[in-house]
Amino acid sequence: MSELPLYQELIIWIILGCTLACFVLPLCGLARQKWTNPIPPVPQFPGSSFPHIFAYFYTAFFVLTFAMASIQDVRLPDEQLSPAEMVENIVLQIALYTPFLIAYFALPRRELPHSSLWRKMSWVLAALCTIWIASGLLEASQFNKWLAETTQCPPVQNVVQRMLEGSNFERGLMAFMAIIVAPVTEECCFRGFVYNILKRWNGRWIATFASALLFAAVHGSLLQLIPLFIFGIVQCIAYEKARSLWLPIAIHTVFNACSSLVILLFPEMLPI
Repeated sequence: MSELPLYQELIIWIILGCTLACFVLPLCGLARQKWTNPIPPVPQFPGSSFPHIFAYFYTAFFVLTFAMASIQDVRLPDEQLSPAEMVENIVLQIALYTPFLIAYFALPRRELPHSSLWRKMSWVLAALCTIWIASGLLEASQFNKWLAETTQCPPVQNVVQRMLEGSNFERGLMAFMAIIVAPVTEECCFRGFVYNILKRWNGRWIATFASALLFAAVHGSLLQLIPLFIFGIVQCIAYEKARSLWLPIAIHTVFNACSSLVILLFPEMLPI
């Protein structure tokens, strides 16, 4: 990694560290609970009852998949997928996550606490304001400018740069990925799997911080690491409050939709 720019080395090590932590923490939690007072049993997915082996396999598979894809994207930022490869990637992700979605909604569900539409909408607004305010404060404090200059970090993520430079068809595919595919797949992985398994063996707050940090790291951007980490924490809290993946998915969808609209319609607002 010595030949890579500093920002690439840093984010790769952060991704590797977070990935390792997500495998080590459950083992440490299991050992601690074996010899001390155990944490009360927590269902893998609030509202559903997944077989443990199913949940563990999917968690390990998705964590490694996200981590390797992110590291590849960080190491080779100029290697762009063709439209055919992008379509293939979309189909593959849908195929991988369809079994989970079928199982999630097919298994017996526990009675969920009632939550009004206005309460859910307030969570969506709060989550969006949190990441926007965090990003604004980092820009206003000149922290992002200092970090970019110190590490040679580009001002925007690779996916944003590709969306700006691609053809209309490529932009449409990337917008579809960002607004439809990514919210479902990422929330299933980081809230549905990683968070719940860490929560089972390590408790709620360790699970919140660890899953949120991994979520932020795999996006491959030092400048967005802190805002996405905060966003991941808010998503875990929203998930706990709603006891359903629908609320985090809705928050994620609205956030990505707003971001995509800014990128496509108001590129002059971006720091490039």
